[in-house]
Parts: sequence; C-alpha cells; structure tokens
Amino acid sequence: MESSNEDIFGALNEDPIKAINERDKRMTECFRRLFSTQDGRIVLHQLLTDLRFYDECISETDVALNNFAKFMIFKRLKVQNKREITKLIMDIDTGA
Repeated sequence: MESSNEDIFGALNEDPIKAINERDKRMTECFRRLFSTQDGRIVLHQLLTDLRFYDECISETDVALNNFAKFMIFKRLKVQNKREITKLIMDIDTGA
C-alpha cells in the first residue's frame, strides 16, 4: 500500500484524533484480513506461542512478551471479550 507524507502526518487542519482513529481502524482491518487466512492463523498461533500467551509467566521477560500478545489481541485485532478470544484461539487450533 503506497502512501504519501500527507497520509502519514495529515493536514494541519485535520482533526488529529479522528485521523489516528481512522488509521487504527485501517490497521485493525489489515490484521484481521491477514489472520483470517489459513496461513495467517498458523502465523498468529506461532506469534502467540512465542509471546508466551498460552503459558504461565514467571520472569519479567515472559510477562513483557505476554503483555505484547495481549496488545496484539485487544488493540490490533480488537477482540474485546472472552467469547471472541475463545473463538479466535479455537479457530487457530482447529484450522477453521
């Protein structure tokens, strides 16, 4: 996807909050498209595994990795409740 500096920085008279929200929405759509494919689900599962999402976290490093996994789920994919998280993980595990 090609963009110009104006797409990145926005015009001076543009509402910065609105622009940030719009860019965040587009990024979420990209993440969801990517991770809705079979290969994307495999990659997401590996990322969550590497980020200790499925593990008990004891060390500070593991906690930091786990927090990033949660950031990916809650902020990037916009999964907001237990049912959505369960469905996401079940879809990954079953290859749905």
